[in-house]
Formats: sequence, C-alpha cells, structure tokens
Amino acid sequence: MIDRNQFKKEGLWFGDFLLYLSQDEMMVYFPVKPSERILLKDFIKNWEKIREEIKKANIFGILEEPELVGDKVIVAKGLPPKPPFPEKIEFLDKFAFLFEETNQEAEKEVDRQDIREVPRKLVCIDQNEPIAKWIPPIPGIPGMNVLGEPIPPPEVKEPSKITLGENLFIDEENLVKAKTAGVLVLQGNKLEVFPEYTIKGDVDFSVGNIRFIGKKLTIQGDIKFGFKVRVRGDLELQGGTENKVFIEVDGNFVCDGIIRGEETKVKVKGKAEIKGVEYANLEVNGDLLIKNYMIFTKAFISGNVWVTTGKGWVYGGEIKGGGSVEVKLLGNESQTPTKVYAGYNKKLLEEYFEILQKSILYEETLNKLKSGIELGKKLIKEGRVPPEKEEVINKLIEQQDLYTKEFQNLLERIREVKKELSLFKQKTIKVLEKVYPGVILGIADQQEVINEEIRGPLLFYYQESNIDVKKL
Repeated sequence: MIDRNQFKKEGLWFGDFLLYLSQDEMMVYFPVKPSERILLKDFIKNWEKIREEIKKANIFGILEEPELVGDKVIVAKGLPPKPPFPEKIEFLDKFAFLFEETNQEAEKEVDRQDIREVPRKLVCIDQNEPIAKWIPPIPGIPGMNVLGEPIPPPEVKEPSKITLGENLFIDEENLVKAKTAGVLVLQGNKLEVFPEYTIKGDVDFSVGNIRFIGKKLTIQGDIKFGFKVRVRGDLELQGGTENKVFIEVDGNFVCDGIIRGEETKVKVKGKAEIKGVEYANLEVNGDLLIKNYMIFTKAFISGNVWVTTGKGWVYGGEIKGGGSVEVKLLGNESQTPTKVYAGYNKKLLEEYFEILQKSILYEETLNKLKSGIELGKKLIKEGRVPPEKEEVINKLIEQQDLYTKEFQNLLERIREVKKELSLFKQKTIKVLEKVYPGVILGIADQQEVINEEIRGPLLFYYQESNIDVKKL
C-alpha cells in the first residue's frame, strides 16, 4: 500500500525518477527545475517504463503521454466530481415578463390610444393553464482521486429560486399549472395563484385595464375615466365610476358607490347590487337591487328590480325588467319622461309584433286573392274569359292555397307566443309612495301613461289587455 504522506512530502521512486502526489491527491507529477531540463528529455525517453511502474502501483488516471505544466510533468490526473444542478423553473413567454426588468423604452413606444393597456399589474391564469416548465434537479457525479478513492460530489447549496404555492402543481409532463383560476403573484421567491384578489386603490393609469379570472375581485377604490374592467367571476367595487367606464362581470356584481356617466356601460351575467346609478347603461341577466336611487338610466334587467331602500327614487331614462319592479318614488315633479316596464322580454315581444304585423298583411293579401278568384270564376261562368286566360285564375288559386297555409302557421305561432307572454303578464309594478305624471308604465305587451300624481302604495298589474292599478 502506498504511504500517501511520504508520497506527498518525500515522493516515491518509480524506476529512476522520484514522483510526487499533490496535496489534493488529484495529480501525480515529476518536478522539473529549469536547470534540470536535461532530466525532462531522459524522463520522456523512459516514459513507457515509468508508466508500467506507475500502473503496478494501482495509480488511477495515468495519462497516455505526460503533460508539462509549469515546473511539473504531470503523469496522472484524478477525475473531479461533477456538481449537482438544483431544480429550475423556466417560465413560458406569456409570463416571462413578470420576472424581467421593466422595459421603459418599449413602453414609450406604445401608442397613446393603448396607454391604459400598458400597466400589467394583474396577471390572471385559467385553471390547468401552463405557466412554466419545471426542470428537475440533476444529482452530482462522484469523482476519483489518483489513489483510486471516490470523491463525493458537493451538496446543493443554492436552494430553488422559486417555490410553488398550494394552488400550483406540476403535471406528468413537468409543466407547472394552476389548480384554480386566479391572479398569478410572485411574493419574494414564492409563486402563488389567488382566486380572490383585492386592488387596494383606484383603477387608473398605475393599474391599467383589468382582465380578471378567478372567484372574486375586490376594488377598494373607484374606476377612473375610460378604464375597462372585465371579470370572469364576482366583482365587488367599493367605490364608484367616472364616465366612459366599461364593466363586464360574468358573475355577481356589488357596488358600494355610484355608477356614473352617459357613456358608462355595465354588463352583469349574474345579479347586481348597486348603491346608485346616474346617466349610465345597465344590462343585468339576474335581479337588480338599487340601494338609493336610479336616475336617467337605460337599463335592461332580466330578473326583478328593487329600488326601495334609501331614497328609493327612479326618474328619467328607461328601465325594462323581465320580472317585477318595486320602487318608492317613480318620476318627479318636473314630469321628466320616465319609462318603466315589467314582464319585458325583448326577443319575445319583437317576435310577437313582427308576426302580428305579418299576419295582418297575409290576411289582406288573402282577401284580395279571394275577391280576384271570385270575380274570375264569375267571368268564366259568363263566358267572358278566353280559355288561355283561365290559367291566370288557376295560378291565383294556387297562391291562395300557399298564403292560407302560411297564414295558419302564423296564427299558430301567435297563439304560442301569447301563451309564453302570459307568464310575463303576471309581473307587476309596485310603487310604495308616489308616482308622478310623465311616467309610462309597461307590462308585457301593454303600456299605460300616468297623467296625474298618485300616492301609494300602489300595484300596477295586467288585466284583460290593459294595465290596471289598485291601492295596497
């Protein structure tokens, strides 16, 4: 067995040459001073014999040819261990910008019309949407010194730069995906998806237009002029809006402020609960609850409408509700034109009036055909129509049969639509305190103009193709 200490300090003889072991035991070498260059020639001349002697000593990593490095002739080299590589996450292009420095020059090039799209404070992902590629850790490979002893690889000292939150997972293809839809956030070195997210302030140029996907978005401020907020989920707006705002909510909508602006538009697929509305446009597929007032508003509501708390006042504009409507005050002393409809189904009513008008035209046409055919038959009977003209009478009869069939189909559809409308005729308009002149009320296919002030509580309802009213 080789004495490694002697090998390092005093060297060992291999043939006529004294070789040394490096302190790290990764190299065997023959020292050569500049004044002893003649020895180098002799060493190279006898290399094959020296090499055989080294082999007998079971030295690992013997070189085919010795290497001269500085004042050493290296004859054997150990194999250093290969370090391990820690796990790594490589983000897809769509999300890479989250972890890059802001490119201010690129932002300067954005057209002013798109400036509300420049900030990217809110990055949302869908459920199961890929975010990044996970590269698993690569273990280190052991090395070996020239004495044939293994050298363990170093341990991973650098932890993963990014850890995944509980709403993220790695699939079988090593893709990082979201368990739920929400906002993607990097806090420190932790990446997480938040299905519920709060914007602590206004939606303005520091935030940009919002496209949210998740369970619920809360905005603690206002939505400023011209900004757009699209939410796939529920939206809670603790402030109000300025003009020219666009809000689209796939879920339910709660607003603790005032929705303002003639060019402001709100579309809600669920139900809506709003403090007040001024000069805005609403489209709600569910019920609508107004907590204070609603003035000069154009609204289409598929469900019921309640404006009974706070001022409970509705005047100006047009409200079309698919369900029933209940308010405190309707109209004002100035007799501002105000239209309120209950049991309103735009598609059904449009079809009803269209086929009704068409049926009238068909009936008029059939009457004309009937008269023409009767006259033609009379003239034929009197012999006043030549045989070649009798074909015209036959064509009129064919037209009559065709129009009669179409007319019967129209009458059948009118009966079906009336039956469907009967459900909407059951809807009512309730006024708790007062209705003013200048108000137009509608239920299903009927309208009523209010010409005098009437104190409530009142219930307007559909009665035999008219709108009737009774005191409650």
